[in-house]
Amino acid sequence: MASPETIAALRQTLTSESEPLARRYRALFSLKHVASLQPPTDATEPAIEAIAAALFTSSSELLKHELAYCLGQSRQKAAVPYLRRVLENRSEHAMCRHEAAEALGALGFKESLDILKEKRDDPTEPVEVRETCDIAVDRIEWETSEGSRKENLKKRLVFSSSVLMTVVGEVKG
Repeated sequence: MASPETIAALRQTLTSESEPLARRYRALFSLKHVASLQPPTDATEPAIEAIAAALFTSSSELLKHELAYCLGQSRQKAAVPYLRRVLENRSEHAMCRHEAAEALGALGFKESLDILKEKRDDPTEPVEVRETCDIAVDRIEWETSEGSRKENLKKRLVFSSSVLMTVVGEVKG
């Protein structure tokens, strides 16, 4: 497990504009690993907070895009407020806002539908933000629908049946 000192050192590297970008990316991916642990650990939220800190301090739009992506891959609800903040901030680059919307969709929490629908339906938003919000809304609505639950149940039944058939085949063989 990552210690508080390790998380703090990675955060320092990630948020330091004087560090080479390659080192900052390595710090990001180390933090992403900790932020994505299932089940979450005591280091999960500090790792998310470290990634978010760089999201609001970095001058690199490309890095900020990757930071938003990593928050979306964390599968943690703690990432939602940071991504919402980026999506709501019109002074952020459209590429970063698009990635924040995509990350909210990847996380899949219904609580994100309000901001995603608002941005999707706002004709003053850049097209890439609106279109990404539209996709994110569709994804969350599908993931939380009855059809999705039935499809997932069917997949589990098919998987369970194929595992059972493999086991039975091995026992007979």
